[in-house]
Amino acid sequence: MDNGQSLNKLLEFDNFVLGFQEPGLGQDACVEAYDKDDAVKHYAVSTVALAYRGPQYCADMAAAMVQDRREGALVLDVAAGTGLVGEELHKHGFKNIHALDGASQMLETCKQKGVYSDFIQCILLEGKQMPIANATYDVVAMSGATIENHLHPSSMQEFVRVIKPGGYFINCYRATIQDIEYGKEWLAEAARLESTGKWKLYGRLNFRKYHVFSDGFVDIYQVN
Repeated sequence: MDNGQSLNKLLEFDNFVLGFQEPGLGQDACVEAYDKDDAVKHYAVSTVALAYRGPQYCADMAAAMVQDRREGALVLDVAAGTGLVGEELHKHGFKNIHALDGASQMLETCKQKGVYSDFIQCILLEGKQMPIANATYDVVAMSGATIENHLHPSSMQEFVRVIKPGGYFINCYRATIQDIEYGKEWLAEAARLESTGKWKLYGRLNFRKYHVFSDGFVDIYQVN
């Protein structure tokens, strides 16, 4: 395969992933798309082809924040997808990881990874509460879900609710998200939660090659 063909194939994979972010698609239709035949398999192949490093950076930051408490820490992997974040967390010694996703086929894939201890099927619609008690998790981790049709910015209020005081929300996302309206609304809501004393921005890491076509960010918030 020559360079032109290789690039076209990578663009095909990227366009497949971007299809789930089509403006106006909506969360319900997005979940239905993920649950279609072969969608999960195609998604998994795409993340490998695009050298998707978000889960690795997300897990690295979680490990840095928790350090010597990893084995006993309880972690929620939001929009767990095919289990990439969970696998990376497990490599760092995390033993208690729960997977949350709206798509049943994604959760079935997570179950096959052998790194999760619980599975929660939930679509985080605007204003919807997760079936999780207050102050449950030491860490809520997320990679690749800060995009249209996946999570409404108001979902961060739920993350604050289910994270223990002193715990962390660690979010990895494509750098270009901050340039679109959805991304601006997401960052504005995160800043509002900080201004009202719900959490504080512990740090933001800008890294190269979130995947082959984009750099990325990891935001770390600590709940008050």
